[in-house]
Amino acid sequence: MAELMVVPVSTSVLTSADTWETIISSCVGTVHPEDVICLTGEAAAIMQNRYIRPEEMQPGFLERFFCRLLPEDDPFSNLYVMASAMAAAGKWKTILWHIIGRLCALAGYEDVFFIHCPKADFSCAVTEALPPYDKCIIYRPFPVKKLCEEIVERVGAYGAVIVETREWKKVTILGTSRKVSARKVAHILAKAPFSSGKQYIPMAIIRNYVQG
Repeated sequence: MAELMVVPVSTSVLTSADTWETIISSCVGTVHPEDVICLTGEAAAIMQNRYIRPEEMQPGFLERFFCRLLPEDDPFSNLYVMASAMAAAGKWKTILWHIIGRLCALAGYEDVFFIHCPKADFSCAVTEALPPYDKCIIYRPFPVKKLCEEIVERVGAYGAVIVETREWKKVTILGTSRKVSARKVAHILAKAPFSSGKQYIPMAIIRNYVQG
């Protein structure tokens, strides 16, 4: 039986002009039918052009007023994070579901806002990504499951998964293709993490996933 292994893939700086086929052919070579493609959320979002630079935004009264009402530990208290969320999901929808989400959180229900405003979910706030995206707000990729299925179809892999690896040996699964178990992939990557959110190692191949 072939050995299951995680192979990190280093790339040049990814852009929205890159395609899955060119990345695989230039950086990976051959993808086998038993392999699973792993991609960081930041890289996937950048390829979808889902990022925005603060200098491109012009926050208005609603953004400035509402972000001041929020506690400092809320990421949306940052004016540009709030403005980017409103730009992605709509101003009044963002305000309504943020208020409902905070009330639901008091009752123990988490992530209500992001469930109803998925386009406003961000992966990196300002300065957390590597250059040239270090001054950008990067949204999470959307829609994640559809994106995973697209990767599988275009490169011929068994499956695909979008992940966040913010902390060493801590993996958050953002979405998978239908044949892939999120729990199994999280377990595999926790033992062999391939990235700490760095965009230059944005991908890994789980070799022989089916047999592992």
